[in-house]
Amino acid sequence: WYQRRVRGNVFEEPPLFRSIKCTAMNFLKRFYLKYSAMEFYPQNVMLLCVYFACKVDEYTIGIDKYVSMLEESLQFETGSFILGNEFLLMEALDYSLTVYNSYRPLDGFLIELRDKLSNESAELLRKHAMSFISDAILTDATLIYSPSQIALSALVYSSEQNKVDIGGYIKSLSPDSSTHNKLLGVITKIRQHLQLNYKFQISSSKLKELEAKCSAINKSLVSETDEGSSADEKQG
Repeated sequence: WYQRRVRGNVFEEPPLFRSIKCTAMNFLKRFYLKYSAMEFYPQNVMLLCVYFACKVDEYTIGIDKYVSMLEESLQFETGSFILGNEFLLMEALDYSLTVYNSYRPLDGFLIELRDKLSNESAELLRKHAMSFISDAILTDATLIYSPSQIALSALVYSSEQNKVDIGGYIKSLSPDSSTHNKLLGVITKIRQHLQLNYKFQISSSKLKELEAKCSAINKSLVSETDEGSSADEKQG
């Protein structure tokens, strides 16, 4: 749900680069490997990850400018959350901030294929392959497999959809039959991983229900924090 919002666009202007979106979605997944949605409201974490991804990708947006582009009702809470939790996000990411996505290796594979196929055939493969990668980024496949493995799986998927034979090219990437079989095995696992993800997709109505629960929990936590701060001030 929240990754799809990032993939679409968090705000209308300015549109975010694809690399920033990929980085933000990677950060979001990795953050929740260590923390629970019951502890940190996903919407706040999502907006923090997008802001931090802009920094990492050297697309500088000041915090005041960033929150001003959000809905007015979100601006104060989001600004406070970002300023108070940037360091927590870096800790959750183990200070490993460089994110590689699968679009670049896909471009490399397609450039090589132009020497073996026509330019038209190579570009025909791009459309379905890009769609495959876009879907893969929404899953935890990006935490399990390398960007080049996902890109190659996308290419094989696209070749089947477009009935373009790239079997010879895939075989040329491996030095021997044993390595080739292992590569085909990884490609199969990635495709099965995505199919499993589609099978267990949650309906929009259920997502809205979960979002409402998360929002209610967040408001409760904020209220408790405010009450605790007031009590401390009185005791002081």
